[in-house]
Amino acid sequence: MHPRRSYSKSFKAHVVQECLQPGASIASVALGHGINANLVRKWIPLYRDVDGKNLPAFVPLKLEPNVPTRTEPTIKIDVQCGQGQLVVNWPANDPEGCARFVRGLAQ
Repeated sequence: MHPRRSYSKSFKAHVVQECLQPGASIASVALGHGINANLVRKWIPLYRDVDGKNLPAFVPLKLEPNVPTRTEPTIKIDVQCGQGQLVVNWPANDPEGCARFVRGLAQ
């Protein structure tokens, strides 16, 4: 038989605060800490309103899409292909590569 494990009040409060975050499940939080979800369910009424001054803060962050802050200049090439059109935006810092590309199209 395993000896009963004890947890500090701050740990219990931390786990409960994690469970109370939007989208969090008690089972996944408990599993992440290697403890039984039923044990966490017992802690919730006891530690739900514990002062969180000594706990890490959970701050929701709004992530912006990964958009470059500065757009690099490009060379735009429009090529008519039968009924359609091919549009290529080539980096302006590679004029030699662009020239090779155009020469390859012309062949």
